Amino acid sequence: MKLLRKLLFIGVFCSYFVFLSGCGTADSSQEINAPSKNSKGSETIQLKMNGNDYQIDLERNTTADELHEILPEEFAMKDLHQNEKYFDLPQALPVQAEKVGKIEIGDVLLYGDQTLVIFYQNFVTSYSYTRIGRIRKPELLAEQLGSGDVVVERIQ
Repeated sequence: MKLLRKLLFIGVFCSYFVFLSGCGTADSSQEINAPSKNSKGSETIQLKMNGNDYQIDLERNTTADELHEILPEEFAMKDLHQNEKYFDLPQALPVQAEKVGKIEIGDVLLYGDQTLVIFYQNFVTSYSYTRIGRIRKPELLAEQLGSGDVVVERIQ
């Protein structure tokens, strides 16, 4: 009976140390890939398109959050109707579509659940989109992007 108590005590004692060894702190050398924030506290994504750097202020929604996680380091956007560039994402995103009415230069929207769209012209639309964000200082976007396809590099 004494031997059984000793073995039980040793087993509990060893289990306690095994449990504590898993409660260490995270390695301080690990990098956290957190999105950057703008002066208003919103998240941003930085892209390079046709040699020009652009900063996108993201909406505060699950669509923008998930886009930040899945957006490739480099991708090609195709031109459509000489007013937008689009890219089919590698996976679907959550949708919060609304009839936006008016598209403005610099709008970054999601069409359907998987097509990222950057607009470089103002126009009125009856289509529904999910808002993702807006490019800062979009005034020269049409001139800088041109009417052809463009390779986009994520620089953040």
